[in-house]
Amino acid sequence: MIRATLLSLLAATPLAAQDADPAGQLVEGFVACLSGAGDAAATAALLEDQKWLAEGEGEDGVFYFRPGAGDASFAFMAADGRFCHVESTILGSETTAAILVATLDALGGTRFEVSPDDMGCASYALSTGSTATLTSGGNDPTCASQSDSAVRFSFETAG
Repeated sequence: MIRATLLSLLAATPLAAQDADPAGQLVEGFVACLSGAGDAAATAALLEDQKWLAEGEGEDGVFYFRPGAGDASFAFMAADGRFCHVESTILGSETTAAILVATLDALGGTRFEVSPDDMGCASYALSTGSTATLTSGGNDPTCASQSDSAVRFSFETAG
């Protein structure tokens, strides 16, 4: 049921990546990560269906993707499906949190509870059993930023 809802939302999402709309690109990335639910091949296919470009495998079995237009967003995920990460280099954490909540609300059955993680960052425990952690972007993320942001989806049952 949830997978069908996610797929319908993704199909209804305009090809924002082609318009270089950073907010739309986050929605596309969030929906692909959630719909893939820890299945790296399925997530990659959903991103590619939205015209995201695969940049290949990097270090430690991580695959990278960029939208077809613009350079303000990107995604990467573990080859084993443990996590899927979507990042904006221009939208701050507050904006990204609102986009995440709106995306989850649009998915209907995806309920969530927000609490701080071990570092004090906002962690969304999703009714699907996965979590979404909101941080700043970059290599050394903090819990919030006004200039960039990231959401990392973690999947316990991936493999």
